Amino acid sequence: MKHRNNQILFDYWNALRAGRPAPRRAEIEPGDIRRVLPYVFILERKDRDTWRFRLAGTGLCSTYGMEFRGHNMLSMWSDDCAENLKAALEDVTVNATISVVEYTAATNDEREATFEMILLPLAHEDGSMSRVLGAAVPIDRFPWIGERMFARQWIDRLRRLDPERMRTPQHDAEAVAQRILSEKPPFAVASIASHASRSRAPLRSERSYLRLVKVPAQGKEELG
Repeated sequence: MKHRNNQILFDYWNALRAGRPAPRRAEIEPGDIRRVLPYVFILERKDRDTWRFRLAGTGLCSTYGMEFRGHNMLSMWSDDCAENLKAALEDVTVNATISVVEYTAATNDEREATFEMILLPLAHEDGSMSRVLGAAVPIDRFPWIGERMFARQWIDRLRRLDPERMRTPQHDAEAVAQRILSEKPPFAVASIASHASRSRAPLRSERSYLRLVKVPAQGKEELG
């Protein structure tokens, strides 16, 4: 993922599911993701051709200059892109994969901006999955974004990923720890060690010192 907001949402979703295919909708706490909440949305599947926005963050609505709630997501794309996205959404909910979509949106006056969108499965209380948790954030930060409506958009790249194989900060830390444990400890070369022992100054415990000797027979003390 290119955008940090999408990585944050994935990490939250991944921790929340705790090894399950997907977390439940009721487990999502908006306060836990307040940093990325303006660009977060939830989709609900009505049928194969209709994925409606149950909710959409204010940042996303401001970026597009429209209210998304109740809108069919697939209607925002050209036919070929809509088919690809439709297949990706089916895969997300049926196989509990995730999808990362890089796309370009254009205004009527030919201004273009690139976006990254992440799609994550979300479960009902009964365990079925017909909702998708997602976020769409602009990679480009042009000053005109939010002032002009986007008229069309198209997919540049779509990746379907297995969350079990995706790297997370925890996995990275574990990998580093395993690598350190597997490495052999450093060892001293004999010739270098012996040379070092000859040339270094003696330690305090190795320096000569005076020793008090008592001679019981004569009752005198000598320094030896």
